[in-house]
Amino acid sequence: MHSSNNSPFLSFSSLSLLCSSSSSPSSSSSSSSCSRPFFFSSFSRWSSFPYLSSFNDNNNNNNSTSNNDPLRNLRPSWRSIPLVLTLLLARLGEDGACIAEAASARANKGEDPRVLEYYGSFSSPTFENTSYEEVRQLLLEGRPFVINDGARGLPMEHWDCDFVQREFPESRIRQEGGRSDINGIKMSSDWQSMVKPFRSVERFPPGAPRNRPFYWDIAKAAEDEKHRKWGKNPKAVVKKIVESTAVPYWLPKQGSTSIGRSSEMWFHPPGAGAPAHMDPHCRTTVSYCFSGRRKWRMMMPPANPHKDGYFDGEIYGASDESRQGEWQPTFEFEAPAGSAVIVYPGMIHETASIGEGCSSSISQTFEVPVAAAYFRTFWPRFALVDEDVGGCGYLVETMVTLNSGTHVKPSKEAASRPAAKSFAKKADTNSDGFLDDSELMALTKGPVNNEAPRSLEELKSFHDVDKDGRVSLQEVEESWVMFAEAAR
Repeated sequence: MHSSNNSPFLSFSSLSLLCSSSSSPSSSSSSSSCSRPFFFSSFSRWSSFPYLSSFNDNNNNNNSTSNNDPLRNLRPSWRSIPLVLTLLLARLGEDGACIAEAASARANKGEDPRVLEYYGSFSSPTFENTSYEEVRQLLLEGRPFVINDGARGLPMEHWDCDFVQREFPESRIRQEGGRSDINGIKMSSDWQSMVKPFRSVERFPPGAPRNRPFYWDIAKAAEDEKHRKWGKNPKAVVKKIVESTAVPYWLPKQGSTSIGRSSEMWFHPPGAGAPAHMDPHCRTTVSYCFSGRRKWRMMMPPANPHKDGYFDGEIYGASDESRQGEWQPTFEFEAPAGSAVIVYPGMIHETASIGEGCSSSISQTFEVPVAAAYFRTFWPRFALVDEDVGGCGYLVETMVTLNSGTHVKPSKEAASRPAAKSFAKKADTNSDGFLDDSELMALTKGPVNNEAPRSLEELKSFHDVDKDGRVSLQEVEESWVMFAEAAR
């Protein structure tokens, strides 16, 4: 803990840290008796005690935002410490209900204990002129972030709304939020001026997008969904999109063709955006903003996901009142033109255009790396989602079984434990209780489930739950048991 001075005296600011995380203005209502950290809630009452009047205020100008702050750098004399601690313990009992109330509020806000424990905070780092080495750990752990120049150097980086409209005039798009998936709008038409609100928008929560965006998924869907009316020469359009796709400078080398074929373009008039939803992808998504500015909000699904899933805006409760209040985003940030935003499988997310003109973007999924540690932590809840991320069991099983192609039988812990122990023991060829790099990769037998085997760094990130840099047999065993129980 950093202090502004080297004195051994106990400071009130230090004591307050014991309690300040239990309550915050953002996690308690205005009518709550826990609107402030409980240590400070009765400071004025405590200040009347004789020993507390002997505080001195040193270094008034250090680490302070206000010279009028009465609590800044206060230090009691040694003889006051027993009294302070006695009062603190007394308040612990009196304000225990406040702590419970704050914890409940945070849970209701989407900040459930497992998510809080995993992320620690809901900050979303911003980078520029970065490298894979700098963002690698975030990608493996599943933390959202923004790269302000993430589209730099891409052949598509100039694909704003006007360019796409000129380049593909014979194609067709659709406006999201309607009742049909048919592409009923000609690209050459004046669609940029078509501002239409979502149905039931008056029941959307604050901050949600108000107007309907335009969507163009020709690269990923034209071949299998011909009925949707893609316009003239869809194959030539798809070829152009795929050939214009490249791996960004901040990702490791990998094929660009599969990235291009996953493309979805979004065009947002002012105030438009995508209502909160979960993607049906098992790979991580990158969303490049080519023009305009976007606000993003995200949250994890709860430990017990809703039975109806997370299709566009359903979490808002506009049509099902029982779901009102369910959307409680924890990550929130903005993405400027030229940026890249990372979205992980299973994470519920929402976008809204906050600029003046039409905002253009493309979302693409990439194969390397997968968010291995993220899948390891949250698979028990993801497995309960009937669609979308719930279909990623094949990917998780591949990491559980070290690319071996071994099938994990769904079962309770007691039944799965012997098989888990046996698998881990066989992998440990030198019998030292840990799997070194060669042992982790020794079971790899080529493609698994029609996909390339997972890399060494992905396997290590998945199994090294205690983050000590080593994979123990116990960790491999627990991964197996986790997956077996989640698959039941």
